[in-house]
Amino acid sequence: MIEESCEKSRDLVGKKTGIIGICVNLALVVIKAAAGVLSNSVAITADALNNLMDCASSFVAFLGFSFSGRKKDKRHPYGHGRMEYICGLIVSLLIMFTGISVFIDAVKRLQHPQQITVTALAAAALVIGILSKICMAWYMKRLNRMIASSVLKAIRIDNLSDAIVTAVTLAGILAAPYTNLPVDGILGIIVSAAILKSGASSFGDNMVLLLGEGADPDTEEEIMQIVTQFIPAGSVEEISLHDYGPENRLVYIKLDYSKTEENKCGTQALSCIKQKIKRELRMDATLYWDVASQA
Repeated sequence: MIEESCEKSRDLVGKKTGIIGICVNLALVVIKAAAGVLSNSVAITADALNNLMDCASSFVAFLGFSFSGRKKDKRHPYGHGRMEYICGLIVSLLIMFTGISVFIDAVKRLQHPQQITVTALAAAALVIGILSKICMAWYMKRLNRMIASSVLKAIRIDNLSDAIVTAVTLAGILAAPYTNLPVDGILGIIVSAAILKSGASSFGDNMVLLLGEGADPDTEEEIMQIVTQFIPAGSVEEISLHDYGPENRLVYIKLDYSKTEENKCGTQALSCIKQKIKRELRMDATLYWDVASQA
């Protein structure tokens, strides 16, 4: 019952962030696109395109949480939790696609520089964009403390990158009238580099989750702290973690048969370990003896 409640809460939080992301980014697309056209700035227009991709990312996040919240069935006995990782990967690819598109436009502007018209609307649009993205990043971080989602982590990183990129764009636009350098094209390349970096980082994180990784040192230490409350640390031979989604992680703990027997470890102790790992770490634990080594 508790597990079902947690999954439902996670599903609702994910959908909520997706809807908010779509609404905020759509508003920024309209504002920045208008400012980019009026000021003839490829950097601002590229920033608007980036926000359009962010809309797509938020929509993918919404779908991801919708699919991952589905119950287990015969074809998917371990649930649909990895859909969240897949969607995180898609979001990362969308981010990198945006970076490549911005880079191409920036190179074209370097080859054929054009005059930028600095307007109050352009400056205001960028300031609104910076503040919006900072607020979104803070909000995503706050919500992600409850559900620890790789998708929300990717979107939060993207929001922070967007805020920095937009700040650099604003500084360049304001400096444009005072230099003969092709500021717009240079800024476009900087923007694209920042976008590609955040996308590649997010892609790597989600790829590792999809391929599967063992328990990290912190998680392993948390598991050992619980286990050693009931049995000696020397009884533990191996800890193996299988991740089928944030709400469906299985941990297998191999125990040395001779050492466990020597210390008279009963089934009650093993049951207490399972219950505590489930309650504190939200993992399903299986403890078993390595009897093969005693043959």
